Amino acid sequence: MHKIVAVIFLLLLLTLSGCKSMSESECKVADWGRVGVNDGARGEPERRLAAYTEDCGKIGVVPNAQAYRQGWDVGIKRFCTAANGWREGVEGHSDKAQVCIGQPGYQAFARYLQAGLPVYQTNERIRQNTQETYRQQKILESAASDEEKKQARRRLQDIDRDQFFQRSLLVQQQMLAP
Repeated sequence: MHKIVAVIFLLLLLTLSGCKSMSESECKVADWGRVGVNDGARGEPERRLAAYTEDCGKIGVVPNAQAYRQGWDVGIKRFCTAANGWREGVEGHSDKAQVCIGQPGYQAFARYLQAGLPVYQTNERIRQNTQETYRQQKILESAASDEEKKQARRRLQDIDRDQFFQRSLLVQQQMLAP
């Protein structure tokens, strides 16, 4: 019971803290150009400025939109690279290409993002196979009949074959990294 209450409290806390883009003290001392550079370099959309304007406006601080946008323009160029496209793809962040549209590095970013997404999918398949292996091993350990054991072993063999294939595929996919 205590665990459930703790989880609910943690979720509530995360929900409430997720509403603020910046703390009150951060709003007061922000170097808006640097904030823009940092956001751009992380691939945050330029519209993030609206969240700062809303949150900081509650305490009477108005972000310097011009400085933010100038900084963001610098930062986004750092983000929209082939290497970052690959990283975002491997992490499964397919939506990140939108932020680079119109940027000088967009083509390379998008190409490597698309090349990295299959790596993410393969890693997910490997993870799922690993979980299924554990599940089938438990079934095998608790099986009451020889037929149940036989089915679990057959399923484990199928998973093992697929894991071998997925790992081979992963090696090929990683050869596409920039």
